[in-house]
Amino acid sequence: MANKPNINTIQALNGMNTIKKQKQIECTTLANNSKNVLSVTATPVLDKCDREGKFIRMEGVVYVKILYEDNDGNNCVIDNKCNFGEIIDTGDENKDFTCLGDVNLCDLEFSLSNTDEIKCNAVLNFEICVFKENQANIVECNDEDFCILPNEVKISTCVINGREQFAQSYEVDLGKNVVRVLDCYANLIQNKITMENGNLVLDCTINNTIVYEVGDEEININSCVKTFDFKQSIAVENCEEECKALAKVNNLADKLQVICEDVDGSMLAHIDYQILAQYIVIAEKSVQSVFDAYSLTNEISLKNSNQGVLNILNEVFAKEKIDTNLVLDKENKTVEKIYSYSCNSIDLTKLITEQDSVVVEGVAYCNIVYENFDRETEQKGTSSVVAEIPFSTKVQMEGIKEDDIIVGKAFADTIDVRIKRSQELDILADIKLNITAMRNENINLVSDIEIGEPKLVNECALSVFVVQQGKTYWDIAKQLSINVEELQKQNADLVLPSENVEKVVYYKQLV
Repeated sequence: MANKPNINTIQALNGMNTIKKQKQIECTTLANNSKNVLSVTATPVLDKCDREGKFIRMEGVVYVKILYEDNDGNNCVIDNKCNFGEIIDTGDENKDFTCLGDVNLCDLEFSLSNTDEIKCNAVLNFEICVFKENQANIVECNDEDFCILPNEVKISTCVINGREQFAQSYEVDLGKNVVRVLDCYANLIQNKITMENGNLVLDCTINNTIVYEVGDEEININSCVKTFDFKQSIAVENCEEECKALAKVNNLADKLQVICEDVDGSMLAHIDYQILAQYIVIAEKSVQSVFDAYSLTNEISLKNSNQGVLNILNEVFAKEKIDTNLVLDKENKTVEKIYSYSCNSIDLTKLITEQDSVVVEGVAYCNIVYENFDRETEQKGTSSVVAEIPFSTKVQMEGIKEDDIIVGKAFADTIDVRIKRSQELDILADIKLNITAMRNENINLVSDIEIGEPKLVNECALSVFVVQQGKTYWDIAKQLSINVEELQKQNADLVLPSENVEKVVYYKQLV
């Protein structure tokens, strides 16, 4: 009697859903002798995203940088931070899941009170990918006594859900006549995620903006934007080349340090970054699942189970250009000079699947600091504005369907702001998009095989069998207790399964 095939049970990802939630954070900062707020930037970082039963606990920090002018005309910088926490109900009693969270700044407002209080209101968007876990039973049959009809199935399993910090350092030559550095902030772009030699490799870019004072007799604000590329390798246990990863990389703004020194009359800035990477690594295991089985000597009973599995279909990195105008809502003031500009964050508001493509809609939030001229008082001053720039684009992604799961992130690659007219600015930006498509699929797996009593061998010299629609060679061979290969040889012109009723003839070979 043939041996029973092995049943391999693995912990599989059998589904995914995304949860979105919005939260407002208020941060108050004291600024002594303050006259005018020039600009405010805020960077949210998610430090924790862990499951607690059917809930997800999220904790993080919003790092706030404030550039303001005091009553003496000096430019000052304040660093502040606000902690936030959020508990999110997954709405599912199944408590076995893995999650990866993301947080973005979608709106930022600030005001200065008479008590030298600068109040900042930041609106955060949370997006959590929840990967459900379950056990999948796969029957693997390598016994020569069995003739099997296999089907390759890919089962996704979570190898690791981790966090890691690492450091990057660069140098920037600011040139001559630099008085001091006022502010430094970075926009981190995640270009690509690859698996190389069992390691997770993050390919990233840092767009660094430095705001500084320059001049001999008259002091002016100036800024420069420098771009740095880097790759970071993270060792992951049990990681193979076919593994796939989802990651979120943040620059920890409170760890960013700038040390300046004069080198031959030129100001050299040393910039140190601390980067936090949060990632999930998913392995896809290919198995030969038995859909049907056959033996000459044994009656075989199959127990089928319908199993849901999650597969990562495709990941696309794309670029989108933004070219728009911004009209300042200040009647008597004109723009004289642009000091600095940066893209605080990008919020993807819609990801809509179409035929072989994804429509991506979002809003980019840009902070612009500029010199203005008041025509009534004939005085110059410094102001800032947060510009909301909507955009829409279509990303090609072959093979996707309407009910596929689409997740994405966006980063500002480059940005340029120019004066078009006295109260109108031109804003040009390149945005990098990272879009991932996943699919929940139901597949038929064999959860068990039972071997019964031996079958009678077909002794008929001639057998005729009427094949009903949808039947295969394996169905016929089991009914007639004959060999599949010989049956196929004698009916070479017959293609099964067929949409019509067919007739199969088998001649027993007499020795």
